[in-house]
Amino acid sequence: MASAYEGDSQDLRIVLLGVCGAGKSSVGNAILGQDVFEESRTRESEIQRGRVEDRNISIIDTPGFFNTHLTDEELQEQMMKSLSLAHPGPHVFLLVINLETFKEDERNVVEQIQEYFGEEAFKYTLVLITGREQMSNREWMVLKHNGKFHDLVSYFRGQYHEINSKNETNQSHIKKLLQKIDEFIRQHDGQHYNNNTDSVSVTESRKEKKQQEENKSKVKEQEIERQERITWDTLETISAMEERTTQALFEPQNECLIPYVRQTKKTTYVHKEIIQQRKNARMLPFSVEENNTTQPGEKF
Repeated sequence: MASAYEGDSQDLRIVLLGVCGAGKSSVGNAILGQDVFEESRTRESEIQRGRVEDRNISIIDTPGFFNTHLTDEELQEQMMKSLSLAHPGPHVFLLVINLETFKEDERNVVEQIQEYFGEEAFKYTLVLITGREQMSNREWMVLKHNGKFHDLVSYFRGQYHEINSKNETNQSHIKKLLQKIDEFIRQHDGQHYNNNTDSVSVTESRKEKKQQEENKSKVKEQEIERQERITWDTLETISAMEERTTQALFEPQNECLIPYVRQTKKTTYVHKEIIQQRKNARMLPFSVEENNTTQPGEKF
């Protein structure tokens, strides 16, 4: 099969993307025709090579987006590693969408791709839909015209290809997929995604996002401190009023009210102690009314 990238060592470089559980590793194994990727939760970007349809193919598997086993920094590191493994750049990002597990929140992968690779990566992304055989034609047509699904694919210029799930995939399906990829690459004149194409904008995007998070954290912390001051000042005012009231109640004619005042002072003291403890632990402020430590019928 003639490749669409004759001047590029005829080495097709594919980076697999998708959410956790989408089946990226299975797709990689199906393309290479052998089980080279472990089909479990991928934690590191990994490259495997093979020769398929008379061309060399390098496939880079990546950890899934929204991976709960990796921090944001670790996931970012692995995405950057995938580009290093695909040097000088992938010809195509295959965004694997499994119809059996597709969720509307997978639209957020668009933000993930933009964050890690920049908007330029959209042009080099081909959506690979798996599990089509599990749907009737009517169900598939309904999904294709679903607003959420349509919006997701439209980010990538409507470029997608269907393939059966792991147990239903055969060599003819892989051949058609590679033909689709060749056609896709020809649309870009055989060019590949350049690691440096969006390096500046991606870096700036990350810096901007980090700054926004820091600003949000700072605003939240300031609000916490403000609420603590308000609550503390309120309790100080109540305490001062109670002290004045207590002095007045020690007049002979008001002695019967002394037990009630003592109970009120004790409650205020406990509230102040709790606030101080929460302040020391930098916990969220709370309402005195909502967090009364005295349960019905309970006595201090």
